[in-house]
Amino acid sequence: MMAATLSVRTVSGPIAEHLKPIRAMPAFIILFSARPVQSPAKLLTASYSTLNIPISQPLSFESTPVGSFLLNECGFSLDEANTICRRKRNLLAQKSYDNSLQTLHFVRDKGMNEISIRKLFSTCPFLLRSSFQGNTKPKVEFLERIGFTGQKLLQVITRNPCILSSNVSRTLEPKFSFLQSVLDPYLAAVVSNPESDKIAGTNPDFHKIAGKVISSHSLTTSVILFNPRVLTLSKNILVRVVKDVEGMGIEKGSKAFARAFLQLSMLNRDTVKVKLGNLRELGFTEEEVGIIVKRYPQLLGTSKDKLRQNFMFLVEEWKLPRNAILGNPAVLTYSFEKRLKPRLNAIRAFMMMSKSSEKAIGYPPVKYITMSDGDFHLKVVSRLPVAT
Repeated sequence: MMAATLSVRTVSGPIAEHLKPIRAMPAFIILFSARPVQSPAKLLTASYSTLNIPISQPLSFESTPVGSFLLNECGFSLDEANTICRRKRNLLAQKSYDNSLQTLHFVRDKGMNEISIRKLFSTCPFLLRSSFQGNTKPKVEFLERIGFTGQKLLQVITRNPCILSSNVSRTLEPKFSFLQSVLDPYLAAVVSNPESDKIAGTNPDFHKIAGKVISSHSLTTSVILFNPRVLTLSKNILVRVVKDVEGMGIEKGSKAFARAFLQLSMLNRDTVKVKLGNLRELGFTEEEVGIIVKRYPQLLGTSKDKLRQNFMFLVEEWKLPRNAILGNPAVLTYSFEKRLKPRLNAIRAFMMMSKSSEKAIGYPPVKYITMSDGDFHLKVVSRLPVAT
């Protein structure tokens, strides 16, 4: 059987002169020996891949400006620096870290330690991109203007670095004015008095001096110092907290109002309900719970276990009546190991030593619990025999 053959047509013209005659070949030889025909896309890819074009390697993280700043200037580890950059987009695209360096030098000059500095940049990576003169410095100047300087300034920034991302005119100033109207209504009235502007006209340093005087007696600055988050909370939350404190029957402008506001500003309503329930579980009535919270709102920050442990110890060991606890609710928050237990042991030792009425204890038990360490040492510990 004759094998099938493929024929090639004769090519005429100038091209034919350069072509050698092709003899007929069996089809199976062509099919099994010829190289496979490639698609145009593959041919283009293969052609360009063979070009000797140098490809630039991507920069390592350590060689980027922000990477160099975090690693070399701030002392972050490589993993910590990478984590910060993942939290804020486009940090690696920065061409320099001049703004970050200005912020770093500023907080160092103010006395911020290296741990606080790393916390500042890790909590607020936006500082790595924002302008120091246009963004960071105005916030610091505002805080200094309302009375926070030196260590107090660092304390506020460290506890709530997000203050540096807030707008002064739209957020910080309105929040401060609201807090001042609630916590220091009388001082706020003095500042807003038109007569003060007349005095300021003759004394250019009036507002600066008045600000220092007011801040030294201000409940507003005290609250902000302990919980700087109040300057960045929403207006709705602040209004709600004020209403809750007013519902306790506490007068605006009083220290009790400021203490209650501070405590409630750090808790949400669900947590407050749980804390009030903890007091009811100890046997206090609804009215008694209200009295306790009004007299010592800081108690809302105490855990359930500590409340129960102190309450049972005071009632069973110290033999305190309920009225004594209602009158001094702070005793429920005292340290068990450092105050309640050692003072009871000292009182018992003193009572065992005392055999005459002259040496008998002349104060109710709750007085010995609440008095200062110095007074307790003078009235009880110093009168005990020295152990040999």
